[in-house]
Amino acid sequence: MYCPKCLNNSLRINPKGVVDIAINGKKRDSGRFIFYRAESERAAMLADFQLKCKEFFQWYSNFQNKDPIHRLELTTSDVRCENGCKFTAMERFSAIGTVIDTKTIKEVVDKLGEEYNLKVELQL
Repeated sequence: MYCPKCLNNSLRINPKGVVDIAINGKKRDSGRFIFYRAESERAAMLADFQLKCKEFFQWYSNFQNKDPIHRLELTTSDVRCENGCKFTAMERFSAIGTVIDTKTIKEVVDKLGEEYNLKVELQL
C-alpha cells in the first residue's frame, strides 16, 4: 500500500493487530476483532470476523428504519512503513483485501443479510 507520508509503496499491515468494523458508518464498541496474518490463525480470525458481523446484524435488525447494507469498512492502525514513517493510532487504513479478501466479506454479509432479513447492496 502507498504510505501517505513518504508517498512510496512501502506501507505494510503488521503480522497481527486489531481491525474495527463499521457498517453503513455505524460502529459498535464491541465491533473489533484481532487479526493474525499467519495462515495457521486464519480460520480463527475468520470465525471472529463472522461473529462480530453477526452481532452487528442482530443489533441492526432491531432498528425501526433500516437502510440497506451498502458500505462495510474494515480499518486498522496496525501498519508500518518500510521507510520508518510514524503514524498515530487515530490514522486508520483499510484492511479489506489484505486481512480479509472481498469475496469472503461479501459471502459473510450476504448470508447474514438473508438470515436477518436485511437488504444487502454491498459496494466494496
